[in-house]
Amino acid sequence: MKLKKLWSILLCITMTAGLMMGCGGSKETEDADGTDTEYVAAEGESDSIVRYTLTSVPVIDPGVGSDMGAATVFVNVYDPLVMPDADGNIVPWIATEWEPSEDGLSWTFKLRNDVTFHSGNPLTANDVVYTMNRLTTMGQGFGYLFSDVTSVEAIDDYTVKFNCAKPNGTLPSKMVRLYILDSKLVQENTAESGDYGENGDYGTDYLVTTDAGSGPYKIKDFVANNYILGEKYADYWAGFEENTPEQFKLIGSNEAVTVKAMMSRHELEIADKYQSAETINELDEMEGIDVMNTNSGAEMYLLVNNAKVPTDDVHIRKAIAYIMDYDSIVENIFPYSTIPDSIISSTLFGYKKMNDYSYNLDKAKEEIEASAYAENIGDYEIEVCWVSETADREKLAMMVQAAGESLGLNIKVTETPWTSVVENSATIDGTASLTTTLWSANYPEAGAVMEASLKGVEDGSGTWQNCCWINDDKLDSMITDALQTVDAAEREAKYGEIQDYLADQCVMIPLCEQTERVAYQSSYMDFNSAKEDQLLPVMGYLYYMRNILVYPDKK
Repeated sequence: MKLKKLWSILLCITMTAGLMMGCGGSKETEDADGTDTEYVAAEGESDSIVRYTLTSVPVIDPGVGSDMGAATVFVNVYDPLVMPDADGNIVPWIATEWEPSEDGLSWTFKLRNDVTFHSGNPLTANDVVYTMNRLTTMGQGFGYLFSDVTSVEAIDDYTVKFNCAKPNGTLPSKMVRLYILDSKLVQENTAESGDYGENGDYGTDYLVTTDAGSGPYKIKDFVANNYILGEKYADYWAGFEENTPEQFKLIGSNEAVTVKAMMSRHELEIADKYQSAETINELDEMEGIDVMNTNSGAEMYLLVNNAKVPTDDVHIRKAIAYIMDYDSIVENIFPYSTIPDSIISSTLFGYKKMNDYSYNLDKAKEEIEASAYAENIGDYEIEVCWVSETADREKLAMMVQAAGESLGLNIKVTETPWTSVVENSATIDGTASLTTTLWSANYPEAGAVMEASLKGVEDGSGTWQNCCWINDDKLDSMITDALQTVDAAEREAKYGEIQDYLADQCVMIPLCEQTERVAYQSSYMDFNSAKEDQLLPVMGYLYYMRNILVYPDKK
């Protein structure tokens, strides 16, 4: 109980400090005399626009980017072969139908014949072949999802065949992440010198600031470290509903004072989910602004470095799980969220209950005493990394520190920019013992989490999703087997077996199934993307502009 009180005091101090910082002004939104700096619209900015903030301007090359920011751009600028739906399934999009071979080693997709890229070039099977080859050759971004694809064939102009080294049951679901490139345009803008042999730089320099897509929007303006402006592609094959925004603008700053000022002046339509609970509550009090509480399958984790002393010991990992005050997390840090019972979101196909950790200091002590480091646990530093652009995660780090130190754990809290988190996760030593990370599945199945975060790192290089550094041959074999299983019911059962296998290993710690609280301008905007019956539960699709309506005359 004393520790509970200590945590409550620390939480209050952190919240108060955050509010004081929020009232202290920012060079981004205030002049030296304390007056607000007026918003400066980008050249050619329309009144019919949806502007939203994220922590930074992302990488917009679909062969490279893979985080939340990148995904919000990809879903609007490029077309995938299939689309996720609100029920967690996939539906035809550029591909009208698909079927596996009898042995499951290949999949054949039929394509629409009425799609054009922003350049005016027709989208054909050759573009799909080029896109897949580029993605797997570069081996970045979402490329890991297609590592089993050995070759791609254009059977005719509108038929594509994907051949795999092993049976691949999840390939159709993964196609929500194959964002099709205009191969002719990219090749015309490819530098001869580069890292990819005869493919030169594979158009990477060109795609830093522009697009080669066929999606509903095209890039109008890109200003590094500032914003991305997209505008409607008038000839989009699927058309637009009346009042769909003419433009979208991703603004690479989510500083609280900036966001509140811009929202109050109708210079911003959506405040991102990375805002603190205090900021979201303040926005909710403003006239004409509502908060949409959505569950898109996002979970907040403590990703645990399983290969680093002392978190390589399962008992230390369990002790950390027991010192987390889950009730406080869902009540005070991430309101409206729920306490998870699996590392798999309950929204995903293949979810199964795994464990039931709760705040229990006695059990935490027992686990420490049972560990290989019981005699000298204080000699080993446990680094807790929180992402500096997301203020609420500092409270999680403080919770670990306050509870852990009372049990003799040597806790070091580090505030780290997101770009550094990504860079540091490339190596075991660079990866913190514990990293606060929020993410949604890259395709609507449990396999998305297992493939991204649980499988061993084959090339020795980790990612921001795979920084647990689990090296378990049996686990890798089970995941591989599940992903290869074409029959959906059998694949679901295998996902359950994997969760059973991991139930007592605590390889990563789910803290909450996070309800994403997104503030938006309800007085002149219908945020249909966030409605329960229309929400697409895959990372980034919350910002799909074709599901948003704006009414500028109501401002």
